[in-house]
Amino acid sequence: MLREVSRCAALALLFCFSGCDSSGEPPEDETAGTAGALASGGSSGAGASGGSAGTAGSAGSAGAAGVTVMKDPSTYAHNSPGARYPYPQGRPLPHCALPVYNTDQIATAYNNWKTRFYQNGRVIRPDSQNDGVSEGIAYGMLIGVYMNDKPMFDALWAFAQSKFDAKGLMNWRYDASGNVVGQGSAIDADEDMAWALLMAAQQWGGDYQAAAVTLIGNIWTHGVEQGSNVLKPGDNFGGSSLTNPSYFAPSYYRVFARVGGQNWMGVVESSYATLAAASGSFGLVPNWTNAAGQPATSPANDGNGAYYGYDACRTPWRIALDYCTTGEPRAKAYLDKVAAFFAQRATTSVGTLFDGYTADGSDPPTTLGDYAAGMAMFGPATTAALTGTQNTFLALGTSTLHRNTTQPGGQFTYFNASWGVLSLLLLSGNFWEMTP
Repeated sequence: MLREVSRCAALALLFCFSGCDSSGEPPEDETAGTAGALASGGSSGAGASGGSAGTAGSAGSAGAAGVTVMKDPSTYAHNSPGARYPYPQGRPLPHCALPVYNTDQIATAYNNWKTRFYQNGRVIRPDSQNDGVSEGIAYGMLIGVYMNDKPMFDALWAFAQSKFDAKGLMNWRYDASGNVVGQGSAIDADEDMAWALLMAAQQWGGDYQAAAVTLIGNIWTHGVEQGSNVLKPGDNFGGSSLTNPSYFAPSYYRVFARVGGQNWMGVVESSYATLAAASGSFGLVPNWTNAAGQPATSPANDGNGAYYGYDACRTPWRIALDYCTTGEPRAKAYLDKVAAFFAQRATTSVGTLFDGYTADGSDPPTTLGDYAAGMAMFGPATTAALTGTQNTFLALGTSTLHRNTTQPGGQFTYFNASWGVLSLLLLSGNFWEMTP
């Protein structure tokens, strides 16, 4: 279903914002023991050394917060000196109960991600001829600031700035040599960079705050449709006629409003209005919609705009961050739908999940491919369960993410691995709002 490699081929003449990796490889060994490890004391999967997955804890105690391993930051050699928030933090999220997690395993996941995808100061896609996209730079900056890897963060930000377009936003794609081959920005990357810069200002001090304010201003001017406050998917197209729900980041916009001064709260409102209209009974928003939430043709006209695929799959993560930090009731209403849908279809293994769905929960046409779900599909879906309504699925998804990121196999592609790590950071309280 909705395999990203076909999406990229179709989008090459315009834009390819959501990974463009072959996410169709079935996840390796998706059986996660007994419903995942919980605070009752089970081991949450493979250890940092990559051993075999442990016996999961009892599902009956789901929802209790706890950790399997939570070591002092001095244990982790990657930590940059002088940070205000060295890894790990394991911060309680005000409105979410965390599953059991393992900070050694998350550190291993990060190291595996960095080893495979971070090269020469940029993030590459080995599964796509070593090219790269702006979203990958942004993912690396998010991972870098929360893992306290300042050298990687600074190198990625410098590379991003070297590829800015005339509107002060990063061109969306570069080739293996670092040359721009995709003109115009992808707004999800721009907003992730802006958020990462704001967090970097709190983490390390310096000039990051001023850079963030400038970037936020450019996003507002070129990435938000004036009057409607609808988020545009790029700085040179879209708006009410075409938007992308997986770009909606209301937790970001609340902070952007404080530091930038623009009407970002209007973007919060427009985003939740579109999300509510598009989410249906199961929260399976289309990859592309108009502002009224109706399915829209993707920019590539590749046939997958109406489906919950490898664009839309990121939506729960962004909305979960807002719920966990603010308790937004509209976020919970959406997340509970998504969590219930995935929990019903993955009772003992996420290996039973597909890599895309129609709005009614069916399998999309097989002409678009038919594959098992990768981490980019079930990782963000797992974060939807942080609301506390589907604790067995929360534990199952978390333990499987631990396994698939510490013992990389065929599922460890650029897009899947990036969302595996980002999902684990949120699930472990290591992705939070640092701003005062």
